[in-house]
Amino acid sequence: MRTINNFENIQASNGDFERPTPGGYICIITNATDVPFDATTSKGDYLKIEYDIAFGNLKGYYSEAYKKFGGTWWANFIRSYKDSMLPVFKHFTNCVEESNANYKWSWDENSLRGKFIGVVLGEEEYEKTDGTVATRLYVKDVKNVRDIEVGNYQIPELKKLKRTAASDSMSLPKYEDCADELPFH
Repeated sequence: MRTINNFENIQASNGDFERPTPGGYICIITNATDVPFDATTSKGDYLKIEYDIAFGNLKGYYSEAYKKFGGTWWANFIRSYKDSMLPVFKHFTNCVEESNANYKWSWDENSLRGKFIGVVLGEEEYEKTDGTVATRLYVKDVKNVRDIEVGNYQIPELKKLKRTAASDSMSLPKYEDCADELPFH
């Protein structure tokens, strides 16, 4: 490992850092990708919307996280434009129009970049690959910016992981639980 000059003068962090919590945020759309319907997978007909926090002490949180850790952009949600979801899609486009003066939805997803939107984040439990339960944020709703500013939204309760008795009891035996000898040495 290379030696880091002046390391003894670096202030150690305490491991704590501020991160988004459930609540309402004024965000900026950083990217929008159209995913057309694919008959071979039966998936698609939605926009994937990527966003970042636009104001406050968490401004640019997801951009900074992406710079530090790379990989996948963590802050995103989809809005389907399948026939059955058109009322929800219309709510989304209305919120973008109401949040951005002189903006009119034009059926060009690229026109969404740089536009403001209100986002209500909730928290949900999920099962990690090692079987433990953790929590993550998800977009519960979109609002216009004004609704976020005046607090016209509800913070959703924690969405608990639904586990069945079968999934709780299914686990591989530990080596010490095996009475038989292993078939290899």
